[in-house]
Amino acid sequence: MANVTKDSGLAPPKAGDKFKCESCGMELQITKDCHCSGDDHVHFHCCGKEMVKA
Repeated sequence: MANVTKDSGLAPPKAGDKFKCESCGMELQITKDCHCSGDDHVHFHCCGKEMVKA
């Protein structure tokens, strides 16, 4: 398993949001809203890095 960088996390994603790995291009699409209250608790990683909103 690759080492994962430390990051600040993401705001709760909403249905329809897409996240992309800048290294390999893999994408995730959210199908249901996250209703948690924290602003930085969501972490999507690929290739050892935080994925970015596409």
